[in-house]
This record gives sequence, C-alpha cells and structure tokens, in this order.
Amino acid sequence: MAIRKNLLFVALVFSFVSKGIGSIWDCTKDDIVIRQQRTGKKVHGKPEFSVYALNACPCFQDNVILDCTGFQTVQSIDPREVAIRGNQCLLVNGSGLVPYSGASFYYAWDTEFPFKPLSAHLSCSSVPKV
Repeated sequence: MAIRKNLLFVALVFSFVSKGIGSIWDCTKDDIVIRQQRTGKKVHGKPEFSVYALNACPCFQDNVILDCTGFQTVQSIDPREVAIRGNQCLLVNGSGLVPYSGASFYYAWDTEFPFKPLSAHLSCSSVPKV
C-alpha cells in the first residue's frame, strides 16, 4: 500500500514537471486585479484616485493593456506608468508585472473609472519548475 502511494506521488510530481507550472494555473488577463480608492486629495477641484493593478498569477505578465474607453483626468500621468493610446492604456511601458506584485498610478476626475484588463502576454518560463 505504501509503495502505491509513493508511486502515485511520484507520478503526480512528474506530471507537474513535464507540464510546467504555468499550465497548472492557466492564468489569463483576468488575473490582473484592479483596485482603486480615493486618496483624500483634490486636484483642480476633483478627487484624486489611486489605482493599483495586481498580477494575481504565479507567472510574469507583460504588455498589460487596460480598457480606457472614456477615461478622463485633470491630473497628468507619467506615460511610463500608464501610456494612454486612444481607448487603451498600456501599463508600465509594457514591461510587465512580476507574480503577485503590481503597478500603481494616480488620476483625478469626478468619479472612479472602471478600468478593465483587455489583454496581457503571459510568460511562465522564468517561474521555477516543481
């Protein structure tokens, strides 16, 4: 019985190693989690919001693009943090978000804007194998 359990364990470990850790989690753009809150500051009479985009995936995600259709701000945003290109916003110059970390920026407008991830490029090659 103990030999069967050990063989099953070895088979499971082998399957994870052969598939790679990235395929275990099947991360997507939806693993980019957007959190916002008011900072309490006013910029040109409008409330300021802080935005934090978290990569909740165990793999690196770069070229993260958010839907920015209708986004407005009276506060300048460093294009290295968010490059606004029409209806899309590119985070951190496309350089990416490491696993379980993120990027932040600030904007000021009358209301909170509903940022949504449109796309991201997933790379699990730098994640250590099991």
